[in-house]
Amino acid sequence: MNRWNLPLAAGLTAIVFGLMGCAETGGTTGHPSPSTVTAATAQPGRLDAGLLQAARAEQPALMRTLERLVNIETGTGNAEGLAQLAQVLERELRAVGATVTRHKPDGDVVGDNLVGRIPGKGATRLLLIAHMDTVYPKGTLAKHPFRVEGDRAYGPGVADNKGGIAQILHTLRLLKARGAEHGPITVMLNSDEERGSFGSRALIQRLAAEADAVLSFEPTSQHEEPLILGTSSIAYYKVAVQGASAHAGANPELGVNALVEAADIIGRTRELDNPARELRFNWTVMSAGTVPNVVPDRAQLEADIRFAREEDLTGLLRTLEDRIQNQKRLAKSEITIRAERGRPGFTANASGRAMGAQAQAIYAELGQTLAVIDRVGAGTDAGYAALSGKPVVESMGLPGYGFHSDEAEYALIDAIPRRLYLTARMIMELSQRKP
Repeated sequence: MNRWNLPLAAGLTAIVFGLMGCAETGGTTGHPSPSTVTAATAQPGRLDAGLLQAARAEQPALMRTLERLVNIETGTGNAEGLAQLAQVLERELRAVGATVTRHKPDGDVVGDNLVGRIPGKGATRLLLIAHMDTVYPKGTLAKHPFRVEGDRAYGPGVADNKGGIAQILHTLRLLKARGAEHGPITVMLNSDEERGSFGSRALIQRLAAEADAVLSFEPTSQHEEPLILGTSSIAYYKVAVQGASAHAGANPELGVNALVEAADIIGRTRELDNPARELRFNWTVMSAGTVPNVVPDRAQLEADIRFAREEDLTGLLRTLEDRIQNQKRLAKSEITIRAERGRPGFTANASGRAMGAQAQAIYAELGQTLAVIDRVGAGTDAGYAALSGKPVVESMGLPGYGFHSDEAEYALIDAIPRRLYLTARMIMELSQRKP
């Protein structure tokens, strides 16, 4: 387990940093607030017409796989669903020549992590990562079953991240059928990405350290179908307010209203969000009170913080400390603050950026434009993989929309051949030389 220490302002109250997961995202949900979008920078090569034809022919099979995967509910912590999906995926990986091992998650996380290894003679060892869990509670599928409407496939987790898994499996099928030369390929499918990868982050880091390059298959946006070359770091900020209860009608003045103090904290800190600095600060959870006729003696606040620069986080924490502890509305309230680290962010190194340009050139062979986004506010397992120092690109998965929004989530069907073509070509080209 890795820990990162934050430089803290002197006197911060009860701030403890540990590793927390990205509760929102798992996926790069909608790719919010990209810092920059880079246009294609590499010259296209010659179209591999045979591969493209094979990718088009593979689309119906991928759709069948996608439906099968979506129809197994695998919300994080769903032991039965995750076990069922792991059995299916283990068989699928073995069918494409992989040796599959199961890895028990760390801590109290539910669901084995799968690692499939396919031998190869190429120069580059590749790691392909995706996740089996979704954000949806059990029962969502009955309300919003898998369906196809026009060019869209709908269903819980259809893009995030069942589509990424299906894309990996069918790319490997294409390569096997073609007899394509490639380097050793490792596939890692984890069971807890949507809750922070507590049980799999050490495995991700170990496998990334063994690889030469990492391709992560979170879904991508339907607009310009970009790859992601950077994600923000995450911190979670929690505030507990202790007051004193009293009868709300007979003698409220004898109490210390924790809810009032908590609401005032929101009011005196709400403008600290700073998108111009890629520093996002938002209060997201509030709770207080149990009955309407009692002054609440406790309140809880939680905020989500995304940042690109450590110094910005340090400054934000210092400002929060001052405004929360030194500008109380109720002098008798007692406030405790706790901040917890989430996923580390990543910024693609030179080799990672070269991989992005390579992907753009491959898309250009198809007459398509592929954008590259330098950074998004979402957090993904690419951050853990990038701790190895190896080149990483994110969002190799299927384009779609509405991730984490049950009925609205969909994947674009007509994108399947070009994403298969992209992945297969990337694997073949990277296998010829180390990035």
